[in-house]
Amino acid sequence: MSKTISPKYLLIAAVFVVSALALTACGSAGANTPDVVEVQVTLTEFAFESSITTFEVGVPYRFVITNKGAIPHELMIIPKLDKSASDADMEAIDELALAVVEEDELPAGATATLDYTFTEPADSGKLEFACYLPGHYESGMYLPITVR
Repeated sequence: MSKTISPKYLLIAAVFVVSALALTACGSAGANTPDVVEVQVTLTEFAFESSITTFEVGVPYRFVITNKGAIPHELMIIPKLDKSASDADMEAIDELALAVVEEDELPAGATATLDYTFTEPADSGKLEFACYLPGHYESGMYLPITVR
């Protein structure tokens, strides 16, 4: 005894297959966009460690920032300043920063995330991760980064 499949069910199956293929094609349309690259950044007294220090323009990065220190810190992605932090106006420093995770987000033991995509290249020594809380930068809390 052999059963035949109704043309109605064949049509439904064909529509389902075509729809699935169309959805797959739509899903791969964004395949040319870069994946988010996760970067581990650790803050201590008074230093930065980063899993990556050379970045690429146009690549989205997710910075996972962990304060392993005993006091609050901040993370700024900022052009290197020509003068010491003690001589600089904090409002002016904040305005120069490309991205900031404030000290209230990074108390001792905390982890915060920051999503950022660099838009232009910067040679080594032109940009850095820095903490400009009083005395931190002067104690060596900065790390030069490069963007290609």
